[in-house]
Order: sequence, then C-alpha cells, then structure tokens
Amino acid sequence: MDGTFKIVPKWYQQLFTIHAFVAGKLVPAVYCLCTGKDIGTYGYIFQALIDKAAVLEVDLNPDTIICDFETALIPAIRGYFPNTRVQGCYFHFCQAVHRKVSELGLKTRYRTDEQTRRKIRMLLATAFLPVPQVDTGVSLLEAGTTGNLLALFQYFRQEWMTDERLSLWNVHNVNIRTNNHLEGWHNRLNRKAAKSHNGLYELLQLLIAEQGVMDTLIQQVLSGNATVGDLRRVS
Repeated sequence: MDGTFKIVPKWYQQLFTIHAFVAGKLVPAVYCLCTGKDIGTYGYIFQALIDKAAVLEVDLNPDTIICDFETALIPAIRGYFPNTRVQGCYFHFCQAVHRKVSELGLKTRYRTDEQTRRKIRMLLATAFLPVPQVDTGVSLLEAGTTGNLLALFQYFRQEWMTDERLSLWNVHNVNIRTNNHLEGWHNRLNRKAAKSHNGLYELLQLLIAEQGVMDTLIQQVLSGNATVGDLRRVS
C-alpha cells in the first residue's frame, strides 16, 4: 500500500493504491482517489473492499500488508484486518533515521568518519536481529557514545523501540522488506502522465489504460501464453 500525490487533481490529496502478488510479481489491484489521509478515509476504503469481497465470496484476510509508517494508515489496517501482520517498509525506516542524522548535524561526520558511519549502519542493521535481541544489540552499539551521536541513540529508542513500533520495522526472517517496487510503479505512472496535477478525466483515462494492459497480461501469464518475465517488463 502506498500513495502518490504528483499526478492527482489539485482538490485531491493522493492516489492511494493497493497492489497484490500475481505469479510472483506485484501488480496494481485497487486505486483510490482520496481527499484525506486520516483513519476515517482509510477505514472507508477497507470497509468497501471487505464488503465487495463478501459479495464475491472471497475471504479478504491477507497474511501481510507492507506500508510506510504513516500515522493514520497503520491503525486503520490493524482495525480492519486484525489477523494481518503489518510490515513497515525498511527503506522508509532507514530514510527516517538518516533524516534525524542530518537534523542532529551528523551528516558530515557520517560521510567522513568511518567509525561513525559503521555505527549508524549497524544501528539500522539491528532490524535484522530477532526482536528479543534488538535491545541488546542497540545497547552494545550505544556504549561509549557521546554528544549528538548519543542523541541519535536516544531518538532511536524513543521513536522506534516502543512495543508498538519495534515489530513494524523489524525484518528478521522477512523476505519482502520494502514497498520500493510499488513506488517504482508510481514513478512510472508519473512519467506516463507527463505533468503534475492532471485533470480528473485525464487521470481516469490513464488508470483505465494501465489496468487494461495489466489485466490482459495477467490473464496471458495465468493461461501460459506469456511469461512472468513479460509481466515484470511491463510493470
């Protein structure tokens, strides 16, 4: 799940899309033009999907949903899909920590001092530890730090090591760790649109054309008339 903002009409806040795996490749499945980015908006979307799935006699109970760390999105997912694992995007997690590195004035030190760079990279790598070992790993890295580097560790503990958030960014034994492939699709769609803030009709025509191509190719892959490689080249 992810949103893009560049191509939507000015009175909308985002084009929120949900992708799903077909033949091992992530493809667009749901498009939502949203005027808000709050829990109510996401709840409306999820309830509409649950209602439609019931009509189609489909059990809409995904094992895992990958998303960024948007404040409203995660509780909405957990509220409507309580049995689903919510996995935060590791790339967005790293971006957020690196933004804090810059805010604390550590950017130059990160570039020029090997020890600082290694320590911050190892801090990010604690995401690959089993959850019960993360606190020990962070404590070992934190030992002996001072000044702004110590402030980074304090931020990390307060922002990312709460009971609620730790499981979101931990990627131990997780095969798909980011939603970068979805963002890549958004970037490709933005290039096709060729301009910012398309009109509603222009955007709808773009999405209809995109889904038409994907539907045809998916059917060809499932029927054996095309390969998964063909699907990857298009998406």
